[in-house]
Amino acid sequence: MDIKQLNYYYNKFKFGEDNFHNLMKSKVREVLLISTFYDAFIFEQDGRFSEQIFGEYRQLNLSTAPRITSVPTGEEALNKLSEKKYDLVITMMRIGEISPFELSKKVKEKYSNIPILLLLNVESDIVLINQNREKMKFIDDVFLWKGDSKLFLAMIKYVEDKRNLEYDTKHGLVRVILLIEDSVRYYSRFLPLLYEEILKQTQRLISEELNDINKRLRMRVRPKVILVHNYDEAEEILNNYREYIISIISDVKYIRKGEIDSQAGIKLLNKIKNEKFDIPVLLQSSDLENKLKAEKLNVAFLHKNSTTLLKDLRKFILNNLGFGDFIIRNQDGEEISRATSLLEFEKMLPNLSIDSLLYHGKKNHFSAWLIAHGEIQVAKKIKPIKNEDFSTSKAMRRYLIAIFKQVRLQKNRGKVTDFSEKNIDSNGQIVKLSEGSLGGKGRGLAFLNALFVAMELEKQFSHVDIAIPSTAIIGTNEFDLFVENNDIYRFIEHKTDQEINDYFLKCKLTDGLMKKLKIFLQYNKKPLAIRSSGLLEDSQSQPFAGIYKTYMLPNNHPNELEKLNQTAETIKLVYASVFLSNARNYLENINYEIEEEKMAVILQEVVGIQQEKMYYPHISGVAQSYNYYPTANLENKDGIAMIALGLGKTVVEGEKRFVFCPHYPKTEIISTNE
Repeated sequence: MDIKQLNYYYNKFKFGEDNFHNLMKSKVREVLLISTFYDAFIFEQDGRFSEQIFGEYRQLNLSTAPRITSVPTGEEALNKLSEKKYDLVITMMRIGEISPFELSKKVKEKYSNIPILLLLNVESDIVLINQNREKMKFIDDVFLWKGDSKLFLAMIKYVEDKRNLEYDTKHGLVRVILLIEDSVRYYSRFLPLLYEEILKQTQRLISEELNDINKRLRMRVRPKVILVHNYDEAEEILNNYREYIISIISDVKYIRKGEIDSQAGIKLLNKIKNEKFDIPVLLQSSDLENKLKAEKLNVAFLHKNSTTLLKDLRKFILNNLGFGDFIIRNQDGEEISRATSLLEFEKMLPNLSIDSLLYHGKKNHFSAWLIAHGEIQVAKKIKPIKNEDFSTSKAMRRYLIAIFKQVRLQKNRGKVTDFSEKNIDSNGQIVKLSEGSLGGKGRGLAFLNALFVAMELEKQFSHVDIAIPSTAIIGTNEFDLFVENNDIYRFIEHKTDQEINDYFLKCKLTDGLMKKLKIFLQYNKKPLAIRSSGLLEDSQSQPFAGIYKTYMLPNNHPNELEKLNQTAETIKLVYASVFLSNARNYLENINYEIEEEKMAVILQEVVGIQQEKMYYPHISGVAQSYNYYPTANLENKDGIAMIALGLGKTVVEGEKRFVFCPHYPKTEIISTNE
């Protein structure tokens, strides 16, 4: 394989991360707020404006919380805009001698790309807005603040979502919730609630993820909320982003073709139904007569004058968009149980009643929940499938079990995942039992694992199972704690190797690691190789082969506690090998201080087969990318490999092994020990 191929596969593996890294490129980082000193004080003291903004961003592990600059007058705002770049301008109605309408015109003339939002804090000002529609053309939108500081976060997210809509949907398959509402009063209430539930769902999904890459991905692929105020804008969004829309929340009465249409929402939903666009829809109106029309269209209805308006909206979101837990119901819609994660739901599926399976399948709840969990492609695959497509309900159950298992395994393949009981029995993963560096061997294994996944070797060699054996790595942080807690450096001076080993065996690993090892051993029953993975190991400049210890552990003691203790003792002996005379002398000879070395430990399943009471490892070998002694038509760059049955000791110590060139595997090469 040449460098171009390697680069292709590396980029293929990284592409997902880089692709999602490019989402939400247009962020609101600098906000200019124009308000009286009194209003600014109220926002901070009563509304907790800054606290709310920073709190929400902290929860999502985001470091780009916007900075708010407040000025009391329009004149000062123009001065500020001339001094630095702002991403958003929020202006109140009363801002000194210059009106917000005049200010917005002046701002747009100089800085046409800056969005300007008008924030009202008196409901009667809505009338004033309606009377100045012509002057409003330089203001991008209007919101009404009634004391809930979440409105500010919603306004910022609203601007970001509009800016990033086209790129993020096309490149990241980001989903969209379309809100059609022309009442300032109502969309100023709806928008904060929608974003609140979306951010809760995002935070929930982030907490479920087992590696940092997937956590960062979750931050950027949350559904967008796109707010429009009339039929034509809604139709444009539907035409351009139809495949990304997961729900529509629509008013009934709003402008259509330049005029107020009392049935605009009904006409839009009829159009959607005629086009067989099957997504959750909520029709909302202050006229209860429209409830019957919603029922005829088979969509949910929200009464705007209800005393539980926001509660009803939240219920629609949770029940129809897959947010929150998966609530398992019977045919009557009564709750039976609930699953909080994909793994939990996967475990429930085999025992789910036929009635529940059919109920949720009919309503597309499975695909909605997968979409809410960011599993877009799989959700799109199962959404068109109906109950009647399966010959039996058992066939439907088997299909769903396979789909959810596939989702869980695929999203972590090739990645180093944090320890969790839910992922340690999965193939194609490396589990990290503690934080810190993976060490030399660990880094190599992680890279190889990622490369295997990117190359899709299972498709190229369908008759051979090529994968990294079940692997867990104890990061170097545990080594640091072990050394510190047990005062290692003070003890080791002038001690023999035997004394060092004896002392290390008496020392303790952390309680946290012991708990994880106990769970790991419950899932891994085969013999284990407990391998060293020092920071300096596998260095290209300094060879460390044979310097540190690797131990083979049968992992078959009938007493679980004793098996755990044997594993812990073996780990401690690997730690001790850093301080043994052979390792210390070698480090001194290559001009390294012993304090520079830190040890990670790899626990790896020995691949082999059980024959009666004996376990036989399959095969071991060493491959070199450069062949120093090519023969026949072989070249240096073709490389060389040496393999043997059993353990690698046979190969490393020059015993009988098979030698071949990976580029020309059928060319016979005479081994040096023949």
